[in-house]
Amino acid sequence: MKLALAQIDMRLGDIEGICGRIEDQARLAHERGARVLCVPAPLFMGTLPGGLVGAADFEHDMLAGLTGVAERIQELDMICIVPAAVSFEGQPLLDYMMLKDGHVVPARSSIALQRGGNGDARWAPPVFDVDGVRIAVIFDLDRELEMLPTGVDLIVYFQFNAFDMTDRETAAIAAVRSGAYRKIASKRSVWFACMAPVGAYDESVYTGGSFVLDDCGRVVAQAPCFEESLLVQEIQRGVMLDALEDHELPEFRSEEWLWQALVLAVRDNARARGTSRAVVALEGDLPSSLLAALAVDALGPRNVIGLVLGRNRIFTPAQEEAEAARCAAVRAIAERLHIRTVERDAPDAAPVLDRDVSAGDAERLRSRTLGLMLEDTALELGAMALSPLSKTEYALAAPALCGGYQGDYAPFGDVYLSTLEFVARVRNRTSAVVPQELVTLNAVEDCMERVLARALSTLDGPVDMLDRAAQLLGGLEPGEVDGTLESHVDRNRPFDDIPMAAGKPEACSLLLMLVRQGEAARRQLPTAPIVSARSFVERAWPYMLAWSDLGLSGKERMTVDALARAEVNRFADEDTSERMRGEMMGLLGDLLGISPEQMEELRSEDGQRRLHEGMKKFEGEVQDAIEKMMGGQGGPQGGPQGTPMPQPPVDPRQFPFFSQN
Repeated sequence: MKLALAQIDMRLGDIEGICGRIEDQARLAHERGARVLCVPAPLFMGTLPGGLVGAADFEHDMLAGLTGVAERIQELDMICIVPAAVSFEGQPLLDYMMLKDGHVVPARSSIALQRGGNGDARWAPPVFDVDGVRIAVIFDLDRELEMLPTGVDLIVYFQFNAFDMTDRETAAIAAVRSGAYRKIASKRSVWFACMAPVGAYDESVYTGGSFVLDDCGRVVAQAPCFEESLLVQEIQRGVMLDALEDHELPEFRSEEWLWQALVLAVRDNARARGTSRAVVALEGDLPSSLLAALAVDALGPRNVIGLVLGRNRIFTPAQEEAEAARCAAVRAIAERLHIRTVERDAPDAAPVLDRDVSAGDAERLRSRTLGLMLEDTALELGAMALSPLSKTEYALAAPALCGGYQGDYAPFGDVYLSTLEFVARVRNRTSAVVPQELVTLNAVEDCMERVLARALSTLDGPVDMLDRAAQLLGGLEPGEVDGTLESHVDRNRPFDDIPMAAGKPEACSLLLMLVRQGEAARRQLPTAPIVSARSFVERAWPYMLAWSDLGLSGKERMTVDALARAEVNRFADEDTSERMRGEMMGLLGDLLGISPEQMEELRSEDGQRRLHEGMKKFEGEVQDAIEKMMGGQGGPQGGPQGTPMPQPPVDPRQFPFFSQN
């Protein structure tokens, strides 16, 4: 039996186009002898379908389109497996449609209805037979592998998790070289096929790289990464086929995979917007230069336009020299990338505002003007405006940025500023398009200084407080800033677990406060691809939140889980004590002949008070009796002249029974 994996990239919602591609791939796979065709999981609805799952008309159009495909390929005697998020029993479900014999069968939903009940067994992966090969389809490796029935020959895994530059397993075949996925096949002695998507689906990005492992965990077939492909492989149980050596497999390198993923994201987003052009504002710094290189790799040099905005507030020779150096860097970048530029002059803000303008106000107004020019150029040329904003700026400077136009799409919006240096080094290995002087720590420090200055410009308060804030942030290295943000945003670590908190708690708390206060403004910035463990889209907090994480200050952490367990233990202890007390009182009642009604009265609050008073009186009477008995002895054992034998004073501790019980 031959299996085909169609690694195709289509725009979300283009039902007619997607169905046409599925039919074309089915016919190509049939020509190569395939009996089963698989297509990527996010093809129809992406990774975040949201309310689209409940859109009855969308579901109808999708099923109608797939029914047409099933009828047209019926003559091929093939089975097509098409995953989609659907609504089942009022809840969203990731199902897969089987196109077979001219019909569309929702496999998971149908089998769940046949199994009935509400337990986990209802959602165990369905297994079907094709030419004697038992095939199981799964979406969740962690959960569904343990639910597989015995006797499965082939596991077809549809990757749903999008690319994350910190998780190599999201790069499909690029993770196999380091040992990922191999144990699944070898431990269970089954064939394993990974259907990896390729391309961008809204914010999510996929790298492709589908592959097939034999029942020994060896790679017998692989599809290329970052491009469309049709992979066909014969599944033969018990037959040793030729396999690829480890050195023939792609090796996961975070920055390289990140760059290619961003290229895919820019290309597919431009296509979704109905254009093949992009405009980039060239500033002569690392982010804008690297962004221009990214746009060229994605769309080609003829489709990229560089916008150059001059500076008009030049008063000193040093400022003039700096502006000349910036313009030279911009021209060098444009020449290296072979892109054309559009040059415009920024208007002087003083006549517009009819007042003297400070340096800070002038820079802010220039930023607004640059956004206006960028938007106008993009509209004039029918292009997509790209923004060089990094995740560091999204985290700290959003309030200062949201007032003006920043672009349509920010490819670096989920990449920290300090990471761009390493990404630029990787890109320059192919061709040195980014000037070497920009691929340095000094260039990153200059960019970080501007980001922190923008962030501080949004603070309001007494002058001494603002000076203290500037002092705290001014002494931080770019790695410290981004490391703190990564721990807080991506890893969701509490304050005391952030490395900077131990040595620089004030600076750490200030950074976290800036992140919190930019929550509302971030939502007005351009969309960005998700390429990290946790983007701001996934990490969104209430934008009216007034709380900032300031740590525990040495206090013991309180959690609901700990309180609940303590409460359960307390009730258990009280119940045990009450039961033991009841058993003791029952035993005493039997010995003293006290009825259960009298015992219940004694256990009441009033009975306990009267019993305590009675015990005190009884104890006094016993002490008096003992003293009389000890003092009345005489005779031969008496003292001289017949006087009583002297006795030591009576110590109540010698008779402790009544005082303690």
